[in-house]
Amino acid sequence: MKKTSILFLLTLMILGITFASCTKDDSGPVDMNYIAAKWNFDKSTATSGAFTVPYSTDYFKNEEGCNKDYIELNALGIAKYGNYTSDCEFEEKIGTWSQSGNKITIAITGTSFNGTFNVANLSSTDLLLKIDGSYQGQSGTFNLYFKK
Repeated sequence: MKKTSILFLLTLMILGITFASCTKDDSGPVDMNYIAAKWNFDKSTATSGAFTVPYSTDYFKNEEGCNKDYIELNALGIAKYGNYTSDCEFEEKIGTWSQSGNKITIAITGTSFNGTFNVANLSSTDLLLKIDGSYQGQSGTFNLYFKK
């Protein structure tokens, strides 16, 4: 955890200026009718202030040459996390999810998919989940992008 926090801070400090982009206000209503589906992981970024940079961890990346990792949310409140290891071995973990407004709470033991996420963007093909956090005194947002 400490190593991940340090990597996060270094990524923001070193790459932040080079790969800076403005963020938009994602506080508006989202049509949640599309949320129950299988969502393939696309990419992740970290945002702090006006800077957004690419960011990946062992949990949030697709392994080269393997199928894409995914999160599947079904209408009965079951959440499945499919992960392909560096050897393309498949592992699936099962948990629960619930919705309240534009927020979903996911609980899948043994994964990093635990917490309440803001559904910042949702369409029939794209999903953007955001979760705010603080890393060694620096506040920021972790952005997870998925596609069907």
